[in-house]
Amino acid sequence: MKISKETKISQLIKENPEAIEVIASINKHFRKLKNPVLRKMLATKVSIADAARIGGTTVDAFFIKLAPLGFESETQYIETNTQINIEMDKFKIENIVQLDVRPTIKSGNDPFKEIMAKVKELPENAVLEVINIFEPIPLIRTLSDQGFASFTERPNEGEVHTYFKKTSEAKKETMPVQKHTDLSAFDLKVAEFAENIKTIDVRHLEMPEPMVTTLKEIETLPEGHALYVHHERIPQFLLPELKKRDFNILSHEEDENNVKLLIFKDKN
Repeated sequence: MKISKETKISQLIKENPEAIEVIASINKHFRKLKNPVLRKMLATKVSIADAARIGGTTVDAFFIKLAPLGFESETQYIETNTQINIEMDKFKIENIVQLDVRPTIKSGNDPFKEIMAKVKELPENAVLEVINIFEPIPLIRTLSDQGFASFTERPNEGEVHTYFKKTSEAKKETMPVQKHTDLSAFDLKVAEFAENIKTIDVRHLEMPEPMVTTLKEIETLPEGHALYVHHERIPQFLLPELKKRDFNILSHEEDENNVKLLIFKDKN
């Protein structure tokens, strides 16, 4: 198979499943591909060039590793440090507004509202720098729909800096509508599914495990069943992923650290 920097990771895996192990060996950040849920979320959207940027490596590194599996690069692509620096300069020549969300995550809270508030007040032509402990793929996707370009770097172990700059207009309907219901309406929907409900509790999990666990559960959810989730908060990053899979979500907030979620598909 001939490949280029635009070839999707999912295409490589479909052509030869051994590509999973090969790519995982390039950089520890790619070991997530071994997780079937994360692989389904990311592999169809990420190209070789995207993966190289995420992992802080080069496209050539992919070509070299994949060659023994029968993959042949259509063109020779040499990525130099100068080219990388030029790309970084595009984001760093403007004013930078820095937001470190590591303390928020460490305290067990979701930084989504904090980040979006900062996005809303971001001055024109400024760059938002979000400092995190992992690459915020759902956030990148959400802000991309709002017209933001992004770039990620890893200056230190366990430290991820993602830069966002507004470059275009937002796409319509970027987020699904979250339905908030009172307890009686929520319980009526729960009763409608009766015994066809699976219950999970993700309140004890550290980010991003609540999202990963929930997505894993709905992958095997039988038709006509619902997933009942005990969560600490409304999972904003999860909402667009549920929409893509045609799931509805109802919620009832009992208190600031206890939210009930019911995830289901409409009955035909």
